[in-house]
Amino acid sequence: MKTNIIIIIIVSLLSLTDKAYSQNSLTGNLTLQKAIRLTLKNQPLIKQAEDEVEAAEAKIKFQKSFYYPDIEANLSYSRIGPVPTIEFGKLSLNLFPANNYDAYVGAMYNIFDFGKKKALLNLTKTFKLTASEKINFIKYNLSYETVKLFYTILFVEKSLDVKNQQINTLNSHLEITQKKVESGTATDFDVLTTKVRVASAENGKADIENSINKEKIALKSLMGLSSNTPLKIQGNLSLIKQSINLDSLMALAFNQREEIKMALDANNSLKMQKQVASLSDMPTLNALVNYGLKNGYMPNLNALRGNWIVGISANIPIFNGNRKEAQVQEVQANLNANNEQIATLKRKIKIEVEQAISELKTSRSQLSTAKLQVEQAKQALRRARSSYKNGVITNLDLLDAETSLAEAQFSHLRVIYQNVINTYSLREAVGDVLN
Repeated sequence: MKTNIIIIIIVSLLSLTDKAYSQNSLTGNLTLQKAIRLTLKNQPLIKQAEDEVEAAEAKIKFQKSFYYPDIEANLSYSRIGPVPTIEFGKLSLNLFPANNYDAYVGAMYNIFDFGKKKALLNLTKTFKLTASEKINFIKYNLSYETVKLFYTILFVEKSLDVKNQQINTLNSHLEITQKKVESGTATDFDVLTTKVRVASAENGKADIENSINKEKIALKSLMGLSSNTPLKIQGNLSLIKQSINLDSLMALAFNQREEIKMALDANNSLKMQKQVASLSDMPTLNALVNYGLKNGYMPNLNALRGNWIVGISANIPIFNGNRKEAQVQEVQANLNANNEQIATLKRKIKIEVEQAISELKTSRSQLSTAKLQVEQAKQALRRARSSYKNGVITNLDLLDAETSLAEAQFSHLRVIYQNVINTYSLREAVGDVLN
């Protein structure tokens, strides 16, 4: 029996370990959609915001409790002495018992309060809406942060391919140069200059590999993966269709941006606060019902007898030092400030959209030029190789041609990357939600 319990405990611990490992590991290649899902699943910021929504829901439940009566039970015992008595000759009559018992159940209910409860409930509901919008805002920011890291890694990995291709070309050229030295058609200087170019390219490769590692560390941290998790990115640096019509994009931005939604929620909350403040000095009407058992009633003071109380009470504020007016004035000032903040926010969003459109237009215009530069660099390299083979140009001229091609390919790759990033930057400025 003891052995079976130990086995069960070991199996349970292993299953928990497997579950924890699965939450912090990655199976298969990492696509953009998978990266976003992992980020939104494992980010503690989202869990924190969800806890705030739960707290707001608890506040709503608390506020709804005022729609129900307050019911309580009360038990008391007291002994008094001396006992008050009235004497009639030789007779004495106790006015109260020495031992006093009292037990009752009472209920208090608010009959009418001029809408105070409803106003407070509506105000509390706005807190939940604001907390929910905060979750969307955090997801929106984290999604675009993930996108930028994902495509940056893709770009740097593609840059590494270009650099490796350059190194392979230089090494092949180095072999040819060394053979030419052996045959006497080239000098050691040609070999030395080629080796310098190879070493420079190798240093560039090391820098690129370091960049890849740093970007992957940042992405794994964002997705909640352990630092030693292998990461293989699956995706392409391909152009994405995107409208650049300013009017339609501005309308979308004002409708979709989470900052605008949160500011409008704050506006609604302040209006509710103003309503609550305006009702703060209104009268309230309450009903009271008590029923219980108590001794001390004539003619048998020690016998417990049923007793009840039914009543109505009204609370009518008369003067509170102009507290309501001060509260209303404070909320109105905050409301005015929030309206100004919304106007400022719209200006800021308009600038962001216009700048994002400008950046995207610029990167689009550079595409054809960058592509043409690659073709021209390829043609120049073909001619340079032919000329070098025929002894028309020097080794240094050929190396320059090979370097120019690598630089042109890298520039073309960077322009494509900038187009992708600028497209997502425009979508972020507009407030598009990434699925």
